[in-house]
Amino acid sequence: VQAVQLYVYNPASVHPTYCTQPGTQTKNIDLYQLSASSEANVNCQRCKLKHIFRSVINCDYPLPVKQASKMNREMEKIIMPKDEDALARSQSVKERLDMLKTGTQLYKVRDKGVRGLQLYKRKYWLDMENLLIHFSPHKDPSTTLGCAVTAGSDSYNLKDICEVRDGYQTDIFNKIGDKTKADINKFRKITADTAFSLIFTPESNMHELDLVAEDKQTRDAWVDAIKHLVVTLKSLSHQKEYEMFLKTQFRRADSNNSGYLNFEEAKDLCKGLNIKLDKEDLRKLFNEANTEKTNSASKEKGEVLNEEEFVTFYYKLMRRPEIDQIFTRYSKNANEHGRMTPEALLDFLKEEQKDDLAIEECKEIVKNFESSADKSSFTKEGFTHFLMFNDWQELLSPISASRVKAEEMVHPLSHYWIASSHNTYLTGNQLTGESSIDGYINSLKLGCRCVELDCWDGDDGQPIIYHGHTLTSKILFKDVVEACKKYAFERSDFPLIFSIENHCSLEQQDRMAELLVSILGDLLYTGAIQDDEKHMPSPMSLRGKILIKAKRLPPSATEDDDECDGDEDDDDDEYDEDKDERDGSKKKKSKKISKKLSDLVNYIHAVHFPGFQNNDAKFFHMSSFGESKTKKIISDPETARDFVKYNTKQISRIYPGAARQDSSNLKIVEPWTAGCQIVALNYQTDDRQNHLNRAMFAANGGCGYILKPQFLRDPSIAYSPTSPSGLDRSRFPILILSVEILSGQHIPRPHGVDEGEVIDPYVEVKIRGHPDDFNEPDNHKETEAVRNNGFNPAWKQSFVFNIKVPEVAFLEFKVKDHSHSMKDQHLGSYAIRIKDIQEGYRRAYLVDYSGKELKPASLFVKINKRWIN
Repeated sequence: VQAVQLYVYNPASVHPTYCTQPGTQTKNIDLYQLSASSEANVNCQRCKLKHIFRSVINCDYPLPVKQASKMNREMEKIIMPKDEDALARSQSVKERLDMLKTGTQLYKVRDKGVRGLQLYKRKYWLDMENLLIHFSPHKDPSTTLGCAVTAGSDSYNLKDICEVRDGYQTDIFNKIGDKTKADINKFRKITADTAFSLIFTPESNMHELDLVAEDKQTRDAWVDAIKHLVVTLKSLSHQKEYEMFLKTQFRRADSNNSGYLNFEEAKDLCKGLNIKLDKEDLRKLFNEANTEKTNSASKEKGEVLNEEEFVTFYYKLMRRPEIDQIFTRYSKNANEHGRMTPEALLDFLKEEQKDDLAIEECKEIVKNFESSADKSSFTKEGFTHFLMFNDWQELLSPISASRVKAEEMVHPLSHYWIASSHNTYLTGNQLTGESSIDGYINSLKLGCRCVELDCWDGDDGQPIIYHGHTLTSKILFKDVVEACKKYAFERSDFPLIFSIENHCSLEQQDRMAELLVSILGDLLYTGAIQDDEKHMPSPMSLRGKILIKAKRLPPSATEDDDECDGDEDDDDDEYDEDKDERDGSKKKKSKKISKKLSDLVNYIHAVHFPGFQNNDAKFFHMSSFGESKTKKIISDPETARDFVKYNTKQISRIYPGAARQDSSNLKIVEPWTAGCQIVALNYQTDDRQNHLNRAMFAANGGCGYILKPQFLRDPSIAYSPTSPSGLDRSRFPILILSVEILSGQHIPRPHGVDEGEVIDPYVEVKIRGHPDDFNEPDNHKETEAVRNNGFNPAWKQSFVFNIKVPEVAFLEFKVKDHSHSMKDQHLGSYAIRIKDIQEGYRRAYLVDYSGKELKPASLFVKINKRWIN
């Protein structure tokens, strides 16, 4: 570096410096000779030096200090390259956290108004003890690329960060992405691969922090580590949620509003909590909790519990022997006082939970969940609180639930299962139900990515949406489009599909096209398909875009043409196909299609299904299949395999049969196992199919797109959705899933009522998925019933499931109340894709079929996975 400085300031001196060339030893070179050479190997460090020096060979000397300093820094990067392999080796979260505690150089991007966008180079590092990100401005003003900085240091609190975004996902970075070539040199350090942003909570009243790393590895290290920490910190708030539940229980039990609970009130509380105890046992627990003898002047003579004593009483009631055993096993050699140290917690998380955390995170966990004054280690109560309230201990990883896997979003659209709604406008049945924009809003908020618009001619030239020829109410097409625009990307950034069932006249079709263009604006994707395209674009490439699925005119059509291709008929329209099923009509007819509306259709061109052996089929041709037709295709082994191959390249849409006038749903897993992407459900119906649909799309950040397994994407892989699957076990091994149902907590009475008999709960455990798995009798199990205990029933029963096609399988828990005289009542359920299950001791919060969480009702289970080729 000194030699370079001599060269810059005094060209009359000797000009050797060091240059490393791949595969050779460092050696002296003449920079004049280097700059004049004709080498052009972009991977050669000598060529990089040559590029730098050519720009200054003919300059007047001495160079300005600022320019010289800048060149020296660029030279230093080449002559003394940093160890990029160190970042590549940082595979685990712990290693990345350790690296970021040392710190790295980042550029902060700010919009200075009339001065434009400016960059500030600073060192940033993690402070795990105080959960802060510190930064210190660089003291060399030349490194700020023209910006002034002040000395000193400051920090950001990790608890104020709600989101981390990589790439260009803020207004500032979008401005940079739109810069002209003249600005490229100024912003050359900024690329989508090195940019990331920290988004702060609204309560913090802070603007987003836009940062740029030196390289992609450093950017990814920061993004992954902070996302990990944000999710960890968010999970700490669930204990506060539970404390609110406890206070509600206390107030309900305090019938005379005294602020205390006497024994009779405590006994009534137990009954309300679904637990039956002998009076003597209950009295013993009550007396153990009554340590302060509060309010001795009362008629109970101090035999009451204040709020703090009530919490103690409550936790004694719900003491969990299975958790106590885990605690004892991991704390016996860790602490002479019988407590679990952060180091012992780290061992537990590594051995049992297969989690990779840093010791600082374990210390923070102990500090947040330990209820005693000493928060340096866990008591049994603190450890119990941790397993009960921490998001990381749920069956579904909080990272899977909150984070989109960007690397999996670059495949063609046909390679995904897509969350889809049927007759989205309906909030009730198919004949007399209400049509409402709320149907669209609610579906979009749930992550739905394909909504249906049944369009008919309305008054005053305004198209309407309703279920044709029924008594369902009508809403304006315009209002639906406006609602969808507002909520389209609230839950997910990935493409939304408008599935249009078109029954309108040409004039009102033109009006539909005008409304779509004027309301949606840039959100509407109108790009034409290029001649060299061979497959669908990816969800990533269509982020923030709305696609139109409808019929369209032939490519050669002019403004005067209005009829579809001859190979299309009413059979590809859902309404007409349902009508055909009802009256047996199969008469073909031409469809009148507006040129304006047709021009908005590109990658999802609705066509009548021509058969699997059609040589004219295009990747953008999409066909709809009724429920009965789908069953017929999948039930035949030969056509079932053809269907799988079809779905590797083209999109299929499956919808409920016409007989389902009550808005019930088709069995959704069956078409998924054949690779069908769009399986449309009546979202307004509370049933098992919607329950499984929520389980399917719970992962990948709930974005509404789930990448199908390889055998549903690659047509060369032998696979059948009928039994047997025919999969090559060397590539797709069998999973042996061990499930131990340990206990339950706060299991509700049927229909959520507070009064009635104490329940006798038991758990059904099922594997749903491919027929090889669902039809296997050993994959349907149930526990014994626990009598008179819905508060903390303990089962401690283990089951082993042999899952042959785990890639399309689900684990389902269904808790029921055993009855000797009536039908067993459904109390709550939980479902999860096998792929998404975390191993170890996990908690599964129960929900009802509407998707409503029944917290704090949950199951405590232990999971183990073992693969067999």
